[in-house]
Amino acid sequence: MKSQLLVILSFFAFSGCGPTLSDMPSGVVIPYPFNPAGKTILIQPFYFYPEIATNVDRSFVEKFGEIIAADVQNCLKKGGFRYPVVVWTEGQLKGDLLITGTIKRVSGGHATHRKLFELFGFGATEVTAVGEIIDTKTARSLVGFSFTKRSHYTWQENETAVRENVSEIAQEIAQVIIQSQE
Repeated sequence: MKSQLLVILSFFAFSGCGPTLSDMPSGVVIPYPFNPAGKTILIQPFYFYPEIATNVDRSFVEKFGEIIAADVQNCLKKGGFRYPVVVWTEGQLKGDLLITGTIKRVSGGHATHRKLFELFGFGATEVTAVGEIIDTKTARSLVGFSFTKRSHYTWQENETAVRENVSEIAQEIAQVIIQSQE
């Protein structure tokens, strides 16, 4: 009996179905050091095409570009910034820093697979966002970022789980700015 269980567990481990121990790689590139303290931070809603979303209700995710911008704004306010503002136009921007980006992937995964096989990482949701922080005075890119968040171990439905992934990405983006002032 023990040998059969060992064979089955070995099969899962060696076939790539083992538990995922870390999130997908995320990256932040800061080519020019900057201090955001006391500056007005503008946040544009991220570009997002709901047609790329898989295994989620499209009407639920169609405003994700606006939601991630609002989440970044809220995280920055909690982090002590007085002037994070979501901007809706692309004309003359009156601010010091601009956060802009694109949501590249939204996958709802499979809730049933997550619930039944959560130990093996099946059915994970995934959201990927890329973007940059720009100095509006010089038009220089100060930070480039790419974040991917996954939810393997959750019993939430697909839409709720990907919304949680979007919030986690917003927190990561705000954390880049908060840590830059230290």
